[in-house]
Amino acid sequence: LFFGQSNLHSLPLSPQPLRMRLVPALRAANMVMPAGAGGRASVSGIVATVFGATGFMGRYIHNRLGQIGSQTIIPYRGDEHDWRHLRVQGDMGQVQFVPFNIFDEASIANAMKHSNVVINLIGQDQDSRHFSVEDANTTGAGLIAKAAADAGVDTFVQMSALGADADSESRFLRSKAEGEAAVLSAFPNAHIIRPANIFGFEDRFLNTQALFLKLPFGIPLYDGGKAVKRPVYSLDVADGILAALGGEGGVYEFYGPQAMTMEEIADFVSLQTQLPNKTTNYPSAIARAFTRITDKSPIDFMVSQEDVIRATLDDKPTESAITLEDLDIEATPMNRVALNWLRRFRRPSEHDELIEE
Repeated sequence: LFFGQSNLHSLPLSPQPLRMRLVPALRAANMVMPAGAGGRASVSGIVATVFGATGFMGRYIHNRLGQIGSQTIIPYRGDEHDWRHLRVQGDMGQVQFVPFNIFDEASIANAMKHSNVVINLIGQDQDSRHFSVEDANTTGAGLIAKAAADAGVDTFVQMSALGADADSESRFLRSKAEGEAAVLSAFPNAHIIRPANIFGFEDRFLNTQALFLKLPFGIPLYDGGKAVKRPVYSLDVADGILAALGGEGGVYEFYGPQAMTMEEIADFVSLQTQLPNKTTNYPSAIARAFTRITDKSPIDFMVSQEDVIRATLDDKPTESAITLEDLDIEATPMNRVALNWLRRFRRPSEHDELIEE
């Protein structure tokens, strides 16, 4: 492997599939020289450590890095089956795996000692057996950013969330805002990525709605499902993050082209799955009181108090943030791609039915 440090503002890479250019000025010593016409067998000059690559968005972002010939280091914990699918996304020998613990600063530093890019995708919206929401979204983000700064990494990318606010009702959004502050304190020119609700093959957004349609009470709506959302496609987020590597640090907000209420999203999922459009309205106050109790149960319920709170909040983009449009990326509407994975919820007799526009 040829590892090294570089500045990512002057390196030309293949315009496919992103139709964009990254132009880094390579340092005179210990540098990775770009080579090739573009593609997995080329050398992009990027050596990226991707924390959280085993999650939903990780595979898409890691695949985009592999497509342009980047070298990647994947910090992991847990079983081999959680990460081995990532190995084939890069050229032979260009994807390396290292064990780490989010509280072990030595293991974090070891994972990025050869990197010029660090991407942190770690996040959770519920406490797990070993880590709290704040551990993952705030403390861990700060430790990774500090290690990146100490290692002399050129570009740091922090995955946050649209609506991150230290005063939010949502614990998840509060912790993401605190994570942004911790990152910027350690790495002032970090790239902060705030996506809206992400839809894609393995999402917990549209897929969860489709699962609810198979249950007796259908999709739960809170306060009439009037909250307005701007869902964004997973591949658009991956393209946006890679395109952001060629720009300056700052806040990037990625959201889709359609503003839809939660009720309209439920109607959309019903249409795509050809399942009866069943919804049940609950006052959010009652739903929050009920889920406050079920969250303490050892049983994993489909809805948490955090889900209820965030389902009642509007997506409000920040005017000063950099968007997908600013990066010359056309946001994908849900109706163009969602049937690819929602079709599996249809009855066999309706599996291939066409949907009239």
